[in-house]
Amino acid sequence: MSSDHKKLVTNFFTSKYYKDQSEFEKFIHPKLKIDWNSSRGFFQFNYKKFYKMSLEMGKSFENMSPEFSHVVQEDNQVFVRFTYNVETVESQDLIGLADFFSVWEIKDNKLYRGYIMSQPCDEGLEGMLSFINEV
Repeated sequence: MSSDHKKLVTNFFTSKYYKDQSEFEKFIHPKLKIDWNSSRGFFQFNYKKFYKMSLEMGKSFENMSPEFSHVVQEDNQVFVRFTYNVETVESQDLIGLADFFSVWEIKDNKLYRGYIMSQPCDEGLEGMLSFINEV
């Protein structure tokens, strides 16, 4: 078991997996399963459905930049909290897309099982400041 699955997960979210199939394949296990609770409802994804959704995101967003506030590893699971900031085709300004909390099980050094909760970004100051870690 790798001692740094955190790096695997953060590298996935900072990669261009939504634009480059080889990047997607590098990080995602072929037997992927995701349960996703979003503000629009509950969704389940397998490898094929998640890949298809990722490609659609790549059509809308020129760049997706995660801002991590928490990355915690326990055994083969990684817990991450982050905001996705995106650059759209129409604007080069980064726009807060959504806040995410997810749990990832790692298998064969790839993201294998995901549990995701997301909601639209909270534009309020308190919400934004909650992503700044005090050291």
